Amino acid sequence: MADGDVVVTGLGAVSSLGGSVGALWAGLLAADRRPDQAPRDYGPGERPPVYLLDPSAAGRERASDRSPGRAGQAAVDAVGQALADAGLRPGELTELGLTVGTTLGDIDLVENAEPGAAPPGGAYRVSAAVAARHRLWGPNQTLSTACSAGLYAVIRAWELIGSGAAEVVVACGTDSYSRVALAALDRFGLVDPELCRPFDAARQGMVTGEGSAAVVLESAAHARRRGAPVHAVLGRAGVSCDGHHPTAPEPGGAQLGRAIADALDGAGGPVGAVVPHRAGIAVNDAVETAAIARALGAAAATTPVFGIKAVLGHTAGAAGLFACVAAVLMLRHRTVPPNAHVSVPDPDCPLQLPVGAVLPLVHPRVLVSATGFGGNNAALVLEAAR
Repeated sequence: MADGDVVVTGLGAVSSLGGSVGALWAGLLAADRRPDQAPRDYGPGERPPVYLLDPSAAGRERASDRSPGRAGQAAVDAVGQALADAGLRPGELTELGLTVGTTLGDIDLVENAEPGAAPPGGAYRVSAAVAARHRLWGPNQTLSTACSAGLYAVIRAWELIGSGAAEVVVACGTDSYSRVALAALDRFGLVDPELCRPFDAARQGMVTGEGSAAVVLESAAHARRRGAPVHAVLGRAGVSCDGHHPTAPEPGGAQLGRAIADALDGAGGPVGAVVPHRAGIAVNDAVETAAIARALGAAAATTPVFGIKAVLGHTAGAAGLFACVAAVLMLRHRTVPPNAHVSVPDPDCPLQLPVGAVLPLVHPRVLVSATGFGGNNAALVLEAAR
């Protein structure tokens, strides 16, 4: 590990599996989490499935109009976990930076506001609440590249460290249940009426989820100076935007493939597993895994793939960060969890699909990919600490 590397020193997670990283890992290994029914405020008629936060992880009630909403509170909790895991106390590093990936932020404050009343705060309410709560006074940026925002937040944090703007940056992704967003996706025909099953031949769409995940990133030199344990090393990254369609991916996957190839270029060895964006939408899934397979070449058929959304749902702006936390845990435990909810494996998936049992992580590198509406693509390789 060279001093110029950027490393992961802290992890945090608040999800439908529970309010900790340990609960997340246990739930991924169990591979049996099934969705809830949408809350009663969804509207009349049949309520689609959703993955809601475990009540023990849902955060406290808002104390005042200045308190964060549901996504903001989850982010405050996840970032607090990550800072504690990294051995950092609030205010200890006043120039510590923050990047937040989110699609709708504290949307519950808008949806639950009294008619005619303007909800408090603005577009950057979540990042402001997290920074204030944990005294993070360095660079503060919010990214909203649709459902790839979480992975963009990690890559942007990496760039801030590489540019010298900060030595330590927390990257966080967060989003919460939104009845308006769920209704829109349902109207578009993008929601599976039963459960999230991205690697099953019968998949019919996504299932939305909520939660927050966070990682503490810092330069290897800084981590070494303060004696911080290193969970993983950031290898390489790639981003692209195909701009093909407001929601549909570019059919050939060329720009997504470019981002993946950039992430794999110069990696220290073969990839041991892939955590793709794959959400259960057949066209999107096929384009993504085909692009990954092209980039991996002959190794694709023997490279395990793990779909985290089958047990968390699609957590929107948090999805890429949950994938990164899962990748770090896979590196730590040298294990690829089994894929959930697979009755008939997708015959068009070109990668190895673990079902029913864990697989060993043979090579200490994990590729994470993310896509979003508008053609926003991102990819990142994480490596085990050496």
